[in-house]
Amino acid sequence: MIRSDLSLMELSWMFGPSLTFRQTKFLLLGFLNPTSQLMFGSGLSRNGSLLAMKMVNSACIWISRALCSFTFCKPTRFSEWRFPMKVKSLILIGLVAVSSVASAQSRFIMRYTESEPLSSFLARYQLKLERTVANRPIHAVIDPLRRNPAALIQQISDETDDDVSIEQDQIVRLPILNFRQPEVSGERALTMAFKNTRPTNFFGSSLPGGFVQQLAGYQTNAVPSWGVHGGGSGTVAVIDTGVDGTHTSLSRVVVSGIDLIDRRGTGSELTGLPTNILAIINPTTIPLLQRDFNHLSNGHAPAWERSVRLNSSFSQIPIGLGHGTMVAGAIHLVAPTARILPIRAFGQNGQGRLFHVIEGIHLAEQRGAKVVNLSLNTYTYSSEMERTVNDVSDRGIILVASAGNDGLTNPLSYPARHEKVTSVASVDARNVRSRFSNAGVDVTWVAAPGEGLYLPFPGQRYAGGWGTSFAAPLVSGMAAKMLSRKPDATYSDLQSALGRSSFNPDVNLGMGTLNVFNSVDGF
Repeated sequence: MIRSDLSLMELSWMFGPSLTFRQTKFLLLGFLNPTSQLMFGSGLSRNGSLLAMKMVNSACIWISRALCSFTFCKPTRFSEWRFPMKVKSLILIGLVAVSSVASAQSRFIMRYTESEPLSSFLARYQLKLERTVANRPIHAVIDPLRRNPAALIQQISDETDDDVSIEQDQIVRLPILNFRQPEVSGERALTMAFKNTRPTNFFGSSLPGGFVQQLAGYQTNAVPSWGVHGGGSGTVAVIDTGVDGTHTSLSRVVVSGIDLIDRRGTGSELTGLPTNILAIINPTTIPLLQRDFNHLSNGHAPAWERSVRLNSSFSQIPIGLGHGTMVAGAIHLVAPTARILPIRAFGQNGQGRLFHVIEGIHLAEQRGAKVVNLSLNTYTYSSEMERTVNDVSDRGIILVASAGNDGLTNPLSYPARHEKVTSVASVDARNVRSRFSNAGVDVTWVAAPGEGLYLPFPGQRYAGGWGTSFAAPLVSGMAAKMLSRKPDATYSDLQSALGRSSFNPDVNLGMGTLNVFNSVDGF
């Protein structure tokens, strides 16, 4: 069987510059044998299993011969016909990709409150416990047999009562923009911000004037709120790629956090970065950021999409790097004295598991956070996610989420679509819906600036951010300021405040554009 963690390079090295008929058959057998278990389950008799294996073997031979019949094969003896490297790569990519999917499908999220010991239940269904959320009956479990997920879920559902609920774990992605989307605004304001390097006192820290005096602070009416309402209080959890707590702009407010990927970490975005990446973002080495703009060349953008012209070394930077630090910076812009709790649930590729997001929400509550920022989205519904949202919201936790960056109206985007989540769309400098922003009455409670924000980036850098990812934390910051006036405020208090104070209401933008001063002043 092909290991799902083998890279294409490793497989190519194993099989050399071309792939023979026998090797093709071997690869197909390696994939299809476990797949046959997924298809037929593990309940076949010995004779039934042998029959299934014969069927799979016949299918492999037929597929291999069909592939070898194309003109790109090089015929010697039939059994030694070879595929060119390009075709072999496609075959290997397909096998590794599908094998990886099978591996992902073997993970489940389970809520278990039965009186029967959990270990006995898992043994009965031949499941393996991977992790349990601290102080909660929520578990990540693995099916080592890789049975059909839907059939396994149905079996457990039929044989248990409401004390057991189980669903597939899923991949959740940060809402990262794509360069092929239409042109967006914000570059002029960001150009001015990058030029404003004059050190400016900001609640005890000396920061660039471009950050303190940027357009988003005035557009949301946050700047006048600083002097009247203060800098906010309490703790805002950021479930993201981690936060660079050593950054000058954030070092006073970032507390030791939680790392759900590297369990030994403290939520730093620098954890696990290779030395060559650390060297690139190190301000004492290569001048990474310049003041003129240009599209990045890798076809899709991370958080700093269209931020600035970058030297050629930028192509080495992982797509998700900087997202969490920039989200924290947006919170800090509105609520300069609120503490920030980083919870690292996403890797540098911008992907994470839903279980880790759910775990992060519960751990944020246990660590005392009153606001949780979720600049993420998925288009697959999760009953456990909705239950988690409802449970923590009923205990006074405020959840703020981004609407997503696919330019859709009323999509099935989660967690933004959940009733007790305050979801945020993006607007441009004119308070008009951003072209990339999801919006609509079902996924948007309010809108906030999401184009051309000047935000901290790991390594004592700053970069420009576009996306609902950076609109949402402005609302999270406003929630932290609200808590300084009313410590027991809830999600409904936040939504009511936004409803009575936002401006330019629009059917697709909920209550309109965020007005920090008026929202906080109402308490």
